[in-house]
Amino acid sequence: MTPRPAWSGHHAEPRTDADRRWLARFDRRHHHGLLRRSELPAESTLRWSGPVRGIDGALYHPGEDHSGTPVITVWSPGYQETVPAHWPTDDWADHRADTTGRFLPLSSWRPTRADHEDLVLAYLVQRPRELADLGGWVPVDTFTTHVRYGIYEAMLALHADNETVTPAAIEDHVHRSTDALSPRLAHLVAESMDTVSYLRRLMLTPSTSIESLDAAVHLVMTDWRAASAASSAHAGKQPTGYPTASSERTRILPAQLQDQT
Repeated sequence: MTPRPAWSGHHAEPRTDADRRWLARFDRRHHHGLLRRSELPAESTLRWSGPVRGIDGALYHPGEDHSGTPVITVWSPGYQETVPAHWPTDDWADHRADTTGRFLPLSSWRPTRADHEDLVLAYLVQRPRELADLGGWVPVDTFTTHVRYGIYEAMLALHADNETVTPAAIEDHVHRSTDALSPRLAHLVAESMDTVSYLRRLMLTPSTSIESLDAAVHLVMTDWRAASAASSAHAGKQPTGYPTASSERTRILPAQLQDQT
């Protein structure tokens, strides 16, 4: 049986506006058909020991495919993928839960979405002046866990207010956001987020301007193409005379990337 992420089933009726905003963070990804891209292949087997929660807020579940090749399934509130691994997946999952050292990619030839998101955030945390560029066209819900989303959202807010973007300022902004949650949701959030440790590892993770730009372009273009495909599929199911696409399934491609279509 495919395990469910630890945050599923916690969408009880929100009691505050902050709760509603928190729980709606990935609604656009859901409407655009981006919440889950790929399910676990039927021939794959996950470890019965269960997933490991990374400090980035995602769940990493090691396993193997039908040939015995290591794979790892990554669950987050905004995305799911199963990818092959070059080194023992139990070790790799543990590495994502570690609170020290830099992040290492699953593989150099096929980075996961988590790898791409880490590269973009690592670059921006280390060089916040680049928010003037990337912050103008990378949507907030490009980042698919609450801690990544919250860090990017905090950096954008600080930059917009002409405040210095430092790890301490980011932490403070994230904490203010979580303090506004209802006690029950705040407790769940505290159990699944480690903003301080995640920021610390981002500060240690190398990311060049080329790597971060390539990663940002990859993330935004991947989401746009997936949303376009979902919109086309949705339109094809509509009876004759109905609109060919709904506004909920329309994801705008930033002007900066329109020459890459």
